[in-house]
Amino acid sequence: MSDRRDEWGRFVHRYRVRHGLSQCDLASLMGVAQRTISRWERGEDMPSVAQQKRLRDLGWEPASSLFRGIATSIAHCPAPRALTRTSSLRLQALSGPALAKRPSMTNWIDRDLAPIACGVLAEILEDHMLQRAIMAGEIQSLVTTTRSVLNSEEHERIGVYRTTITYFFHEGTLYNDAIGVPAPDDAELGYWVVPMDEVASDH
Repeated sequence: MSDRRDEWGRFVHRYRVRHGLSQCDLASLMGVAQRTISRWERGEDMPSVAQQKRLRDLGWEPASSLFRGIATSIAHCPAPRALTRTSSLRLQALSGPALAKRPSMTNWIDRDLAPIACGVLAEILEDHMLQRAIMAGEIQSLVTTTRSVLNSEEHERIGVYRTTITYFFHEGTLYNDAIGVPAPDDAELGYWVVPMDEVASDH
């Protein structure tokens, strides 16, 4: 039962943070007290079956809209941009400029990119604490400065890019949306984390 409470706690928290809702806002949507939302998020209690259905309805519709919006944005994006399933690093979609930058990626749609990961991307994948935090929904995004992070045919001619990788859940699956812009050749390579709690701050 504890695992189920924790699972629902994570679901409620992710939904609330993703949509910029306070616990009071979500309580109002659900018709419960704010302290009930707090207890759910801490895993001290879990929603009734009727409340679970309501939460799933709330969770699915906006996520589906978000997912469709991102797919459309990627198709029209004027910068290199990619959508990937995070857990398997499975490439889902690319923008036109991303394909122009790396044409061989057409052969990698819906394939696992981990075997060709290199450089900063390989470091990110090998950072087990970071990967656990990402999968737990604690990381809002990563900002990276990299040369080529994939050992594809174009590897040697890829310049330096600054990329923001944003994480989001869609129907229980974690995705990342990465958009890059050229960076100076002498920029320091690496990555840094934007934790979930910075979303609500004044940064």
